[in-house]
Amino acid sequence: MSESTAPRLLIVCTANAIRSPFVEHLLRARLVEMGGAEVQIRSAGAAARPGMPAEPNVVEVGRAHGIHLDDHRTRLLDESMLSPGTTVLCAEAAHRRTVLDMRPGSLDTTFTVREFARLLGDEGPPAGAGWESLIRAAAQLRTRVRRGSAREDDLVDPIGQPPTVWAEFERQAVGAVETIAHAVAAAVVDGGDGPAIPLTRRALRARRTP
Repeated sequence: MSESTAPRLLIVCTANAIRSPFVEHLLRARLVEMGGAEVQIRSAGAAARPGMPAEPNVVEVGRAHGIHLDDHRTRLLDESMLSPGTTVLCAEAAHRRTVLDMRPGSLDTTFTVREFARLLGDEGPPAGAGWESLIRAAAQLRTRVRRGSAREDDLVDPIGQPPTVWAEFERQAVGAVETIAHAVAAAVVDGGDGPAIPLTRRALRARRTP
């Protein structure tokens, strides 16, 4: 699968300096570990100053998880990033509203990171069904699954916060990414020249066991 035909996933936060780059790089790394599901993953910030580095604290958090954010540079979200077929995962509900203001027709392909993980974790992905079916299933689940406050699906913003908040951000982000990675890998891992091969969660865990 070429980059032009691979599913597109855009992660959005405020400044593109902590939450979205961490999720972007960690999810990419986990998908490689789980069989190399080909997904084009990028990130941007709804109010980013372009060209800035990642926050030093998140660089350190990333290293603890085997990812390197030293070369990351911030990007400002614009409409050109929201082309049809792009699935958007936002750090907060406020970012989702920004995306929907830019592209009102993208409701069924725009989620928060934690919401997407929660929806896929409730019933699991349709094994081997493919990317579009995975996104459609999440959108359908959203209409059926009762939810509480919208903020329950927000990824906490640790900027300027004490270590306890950074630890909570790390816990939330890593937990969401692990759920999403397992769901995506189970649904759309490419089996080479043939069709996608569905993998059980047990098989995926076995791949990661040395």
